Amino acid sequence: MITIYFVHSPYHEQTYISFHMASKINQKVKENYDFYSSLLSERKSIFSEVIEINETGNNENTLSKQEVLKHKSIPDKMVLIVDVKYNNHRFFQFKLRYKEYIPQPFFRFDSDGDTHRNRIDGVPLSEQSITTPHFHQYNNDGVEIAFKTDKLINEKECKALEDINLCIAHFFQVSNTRLNNEDYPSVKISSDKLAFSFKDDDPNQNVTFP
Repeated sequence: MITIYFVHSPYHEQTYISFHMASKINQKVKENYDFYSSLLSERKSIFSEVIEINETGNNENTLSKQEVLKHKSIPDKMVLIVDVKYNNHRFFQFKLRYKEYIPQPFFRFDSDGDTHRNRIDGVPLSEQSITTPHFHQYNNDGVEIAFKTDKLINEKECKALEDINLCIAHFFQVSNTRLNNEDYPSVKISSDKLAFSFKDDDPNQNVTFP
């Protein structure tokens, strides 16, 4: 189902619209949701003022860069992963990963991609789709959800966030990550591949499910 809820914190105040994803449950998150919440809510620090992206990632069509983060309460290494499509620099992902906790990213932002259809029993087809851009996180049942912040709902602000440097600042605000005090790093994309400005076509973009 679609759930609208409010989050108030010292770092951001947003209206979130969340869409339950596949029903697969992450037991580790479900069994200790307080710890998961602390991963997101407590301060995380990055030490690189410029994130230079110039290496091919796991996907040959993607540039990728990892940066080490320091979490306020965790001694182990945490990483920020920035992925950018070779042929479309407006198609990027930000991911927070703590492999000692769970292998997959525990928080993610997708700037582009196909519309998600969330197949959930009892939910009408008309409520099973969500377009990008959006964030991903887990709820207290250990289920991954996608959500939009106020800035992503607002058409003008969402358009501005197609700029990767503006968007990473928004990602850092939502995830409580900073460089030094209240600063954010900049992203520099260095590649010999030509990047086009168009967005990938999404065949479901304007489809209203009956």
